[in-house]
Amino acid sequence: MHQSHNIAWDSLASNLVFISENRAITPRPRRTDFFPRGLPSQANSLNHFARTLATTIRTFSDTERAKYPAHYDAPLTGKVFPDTTLSRYSNLPYPSVTPRNQWLENWIERAGPDIEYTTSQGDLADVVKVLLAENQLDQLLMLAQHPRVPLHRLHYLSWGHSFGWDHAMQWALDAYLFFNVLLSKPELHADGRYKSLHSYRIVRGLTASMDYDAQSFPHQEFFFGEVGHNGPIENLDPLADSEKLHEYLKMCFRILYRYDMLARECGVDVDWEGIVARAPLGSSGR
Repeated sequence: MHQSHNIAWDSLASNLVFISENRAITPRPRRTDFFPRGLPSQANSLNHFARTLATTIRTFSDTERAKYPAHYDAPLTGKVFPDTTLSRYSNLPYPSVTPRNQWLENWIERAGPDIEYTTSQGDLADVVKVLLAENQLDQLLMLAQHPRVPLHRLHYLSWGHSFGWDHAMQWALDAYLFFNVLLSKPELHADGRYKSLHSYRIVRGLTASMDYDAQSFPHQEFFFGEVGHNGPIENLDPLADSEKLHEYLKMCFRILYRYDMLARECGVDVDWEGIVARAPLGSSGR
């Protein structure tokens, strides 16, 4: 399991048990999945897990932030991301990484005199998600500090469903929790038995296409081999290549601490223990 020397994965995994067609779950069909054991110590164990995960993310976030200047100038012109990023993402259907969005002038103009973003700027939130995945933190920190770019207003956006750059964190966290727990249950690995888990459907959610879906790009690349592609999940075998899976988990973790760094730069309070508690696996029986 990833970062097992820092994160108390056993405190989470030991409180989850695999049950096939759980008779306690209605209506039919009965669910096959991980379920809480209901041990007296469960709440304390899960809280301990959440604390160690939160501490580890924050430690890496602080270390990463120290690599960059404390203060940035506020230019009025220039490229927000390089041409290599534009060429990698601009040919996707309904792209947000576009020549227009490459320029800082556009970000300033669209914020207007009130210096405000709304759901009409969902494409800019998508750019933030891409830059987090691409490790273009210098540009993001500049935007976070820019007095005419209200980057924090793109953190959460919703018009019936949400699509702010907080989704980069949520998608990465769901994948990080699920696959680390799955790695702790080797008895489910043979013959693709783990695919019978109700929670395995998370893969479909991680790779789905929707409005402003850039949070799914790194997950699409792992599961389907390219950004902007998805398909049936039944024939996938994400456990087949352990080294590739480990690199995927490392990528998810990097998104988590980069997100934490950027969120705090924007003045967003990140309650990691609460976020973990609300995650599908992190909340089990708490």
